[in-house]
Amino acid sequence: MTPGFAGFPDPVRLSDWLLVEWVATAKRGDAFPDPWCHAHSPLKSMIDALVELSVMRQPPPDASVKEIAAEATAAAQAWLQTHPRPDPAPVRERRTVERGRKYGI
Repeated sequence: MTPGFAGFPDPVRLSDWLLVEWVATAKRGDAFPDPWCHAHSPLKSMIDALVELSVMRQPPPDASVKEIAAEATAAAQAWLQTHPRPDPAPVRERRTVERGRKYGI
């Protein structure tokens, strides 16, 4: 469970779990996964997500990329041991509501 609205825990989403799994199994030189590869700073974005999920603590500003990666990998591996893979969320049907004017009417 992750911290949620007003202190109530939110269940872990599959997308969050997959991010943690990627960090736990990534090797040096692996390409960042979608959507993280499109971020201005993929590493910072991923670390911020891991901190928000309480996987790891915010690294100090003077930490090297090597130190951050090692800490993130170890923290992700430990987190995965206590958080089973969640089931995907059910697909909800979209309601189509016609609003406004239509062309030619």
